[in-house]
Amino acid sequence: MPQRQELTLGTALQAFQVLRLSAAVLASILLARSPVGIEAVGQFEAMLFAGTVAAFFWANGLLQGIIPRYAHLAEAERPVFLFQVFILFGLLSGLVCYAFWAGRLVLFPALTGFLPANGWNWFLVHLWVHLATLPLEHVYALHKRPCALLAWATVSFGGYVVAVALPAFAGWGILGSMKALAALGVLRLLWCVAALRNVVEVAWRPMFWPSYVRLSAPLVANLLVGQAIVLFDSWLVGWYYADETVFALYRYGSRELPLAQALASGLGTALTVRIAAEPVAGLAEMRRESTRLFHRVFPLSIALVFASPWLFQVLFGPPFEPAAALFRIYLLLTISRVLLPNTIVLACGNTSVLLKVGLSELGIKIATGFLFIHLWGLPGVAWSAVLSFFWEKVVLSWYVWKYSGITTSQWLNWPWFSFYSFALLLAWALVSLF
Repeated sequence: MPQRQELTLGTALQAFQVLRLSAAVLASILLARSPVGIEAVGQFEAMLFAGTVAAFFWANGLLQGIIPRYAHLAEAERPVFLFQVFILFGLLSGLVCYAFWAGRLVLFPALTGFLPANGWNWFLVHLWVHLATLPLEHVYALHKRPCALLAWATVSFGGYVVAVALPAFAGWGILGSMKALAALGVLRLLWCVAALRNVVEVAWRPMFWPSYVRLSAPLVANLLVGQAIVLFDSWLVGWYYADETVFALYRYGSRELPLAQALASGLGTALTVRIAAEPVAGLAEMRRESTRLFHRVFPLSIALVFASPWLFQVLFGPPFEPAAALFRIYLLLTISRVLLPNTIVLACGNTSVLLKVGLSELGIKIATGFLFIHLWGLPGVAWSAVLSFFWEKVVLSWYVWKYSGITTSQWLNWPWFSFYSFALLLAWALVSLF
């Protein structure tokens, strides 16, 4: 009999991200096909956007700092440290949610261009629990519990789909979905408390916070710039149009190929250590592995360009068909996503360069965003994203060549990259211009 293969932590972590992404996409599809209407979908997307703004820099930065800080602590200090992490996340998420509740008549319109829907208070309950329990996945990873991690993912992300879709189809509207998300939050909180019973040591030790925050601060700064570029577009559309229907169309259309970003990110992380240890061999491996990445993501992007006219109608319904044009433009981001000069910069230890280039990218994004939305509307927002992301990769490639003497041909397969980039642009032109 064949031996049963045990679930590894690496596989569980990958599955966790796939389930998270799949739940978000599936919930969007089901909500769009439900009877709530496109205006209500716009209200829901606005709340999701505001929730993302509430956590887009501090939460992810602090999460990334958990594992390195934990690794440098004595065994006896680790359970106490983990409890301080949850206390800190609970307090910060509570403060953020209170600010969004108290400023709902000012802060929410400033972000989205319109007032929050009736379910905003219930959504804030869901948001607080979601942010406060984020470190649990890292706890499962640190204690090497892949099965528990997958169970947590199933309950969290599967429950999210049910909470969003079931009330919408039952005729309870967005308010019903928000109440269901709040109920899911209570379930998640109870799960988290039960999971931490034998893992953390309940003690008040805020002296752990300063070193933990200092370690996470550079990560927070980098994420602040990177995520600001992404979130700026949603704010710009909400501010410029102040229309829930337009906001919904933009949010559904502004979706790049997630597989490209996920695979490129994973490959870059794996190659950073390799290049730092063995530069020549590492760069050769980057050229080889990035070529394999091209073969995986470019054909899929091209196929999605051709399929987009009917894909949006089938998945989301006729009201969302205009979003397909935006989607095709955002698929062009694949061209810049597969370029990995960031990995070489990180391997050389020049992390400050990433922040400087990121700031220039943000400046270009803001300037072109305001200009292009005035000239071309929603497609202009999409083109400003394509331009700013490509700028980042070009500048970093130049920096690697100028200051490290590493030419692009050492790490990039130019013939295949040029062929696929041209094919993707040609596909976009054939579908969009003719």
